[in-house]
Amino acid sequence: MNTLNVIKNNMNLLHPVEVLETLLIRLYLYERTSNKELSLKSGLPIPLISAFKKELIKYNHAENKGIFKLNPTGIKYVENKLGYKSIDIEKYNLLSSAEKRTEFENELNFLLEPIYNNRPQANVLLDQAHATLATSIRRVMLLLNNPNTFKQNILFLGDDDLTSLALMMAFKKLGHHASENIFVKDIDQGLLTFIQQTAKKNNFVINTAQLELKLANQYAKNFDIVLTDPPYTLSGLKLFLSRAISFTKNDNSEILLSFGQKKPTEQQEIQRLFNHQNLLIKNIYPQFNQYHGGSIISSTSDLYVLSVTAQTYPVISGKTLYSDKIYTGEINPRVKFYQCKSCHHMTTIGHGKDILTIEQLIKITCNQCHGSKFQYRGQEKVNSPIPMATRQLGAHIIIDMKDCEAEILTSVSTIERIMLDIAEQCQLKVVAHDFHQFESWGVSGVLISAGSHFTLHTWPEYHYAALDLFVRYDFEYQEIFITQLQTRLNAQEYEYKMLQRSF
Repeated sequence: MNTLNVIKNNMNLLHPVEVLETLLIRLYLYERTSNKELSLKSGLPIPLISAFKKELIKYNHAENKGIFKLNPTGIKYVENKLGYKSIDIEKYNLLSSAEKRTEFENELNFLLEPIYNNRPQANVLLDQAHATLATSIRRVMLLLNNPNTFKQNILFLGDDDLTSLALMMAFKKLGHHASENIFVKDIDQGLLTFIQQTAKKNNFVINTAQLELKLANQYAKNFDIVLTDPPYTLSGLKLFLSRAISFTKNDNSEILLSFGQKKPTEQQEIQRLFNHQNLLIKNIYPQFNQYHGGSIISSTSDLYVLSVTAQTYPVISGKTLYSDKIYTGEINPRVKFYQCKSCHHMTTIGHGKDILTIEQLIKITCNQCHGSKFQYRGQEKVNSPIPMATRQLGAHIIIDMKDCEAEILTSVSTIERIMLDIAEQCQLKVVAHDFHQFESWGVSGVLISAGSHFTLHTWPEYHYAALDLFVRYDFEYQEIFITQLQTRLNAQEYEYKMLQRSF
């Protein structure tokens, strides 16, 4: 039996054996320390540290002197059995210095920047938004704070930000060239191929496997640390967190979860999910992660460090197929509208379109003038197909025009002329109309046509106008209607959404 397992049994220790490995590694890296110092660094009580020291002396792994220090046999055990022989201890210990730590981070940035610049394009259908290089380095430095990291099995689960490569680059700089304990499991085969090719070029070993987390599987409990960056939905979080738990080794394991902040009520759901699965929140780093794109989470997310307990369990069993939608594009499909700043051509991107992101649009350029500068002009929720038994009556377009010219918004005659002109261009047969000037200088107007209406309300003091148009469902002039409003009101920005009215 392994010496540490024998010692664990002798001590009647309820903790997993990895706790003793941690103590042994700290003694190896820091050479000598007092029981009190080791207790503070490990978070374990002094009586347990004292009992461990006695056992190490008993098995000839530590010196029988006042200071707690490994002897040659103990050092050999850590180097050969725990795999620390190649690690540059002096360089690793220098990371405790702020100056040396910054130097190390800068070196990593220099080595990784060419790799990150060539990574595959983010797949927005999978809610991917590439983490910045600085974020990956911050994650790596956080992992290196734990001296156990060099021997731990570490899994990147559904994590598309290449931190696996950054961690292996850090290991290589610290002399740990031969690590085979880094794993990546992801649904995106293109990403996995890129990681494998990059690892091969740099003489890394990163174990990759394509995995669809919705499927039932044999989720082997092999990992000490699992890093995961789920889709930005509660159902996605539930699934990814359950699978992360299914992969963790024991109650000494940790899950590093990246997830964006939500509304207070939804934040409570997240807390309840942690509690329900008996996970302990060891630490929270607000806005730790930054992303390229990722506008739905304001391009940032928090990092939760979650400790697995003996009572932790996944709410979705590894033997269970998960059928719920998990990606934002499935749950809340939208299209967005961007206007070319050069020729004013409008392009629709997003759900069901050839172009999914503004980054793609900028790269492809405007298909009219090949300009690469665009202005956001709003978005629209994509409605599910209406069932055959449902009768669709019309479409209701709701528009917010922002940063309009105040002088236009205060004039009843100007608003009346604009609305009637646009109605004529869009072939709305007006049968009645009315306009009113309020004391606050705002204007309200309404046009009634056959089976439809067009209303407008202005707030000149806020340079804002609210409009809505109810028309037949086969209305063909939506783009003309919105473009004309934006131009005639001189709005610098607008947003709109469309509702399908039916029964």
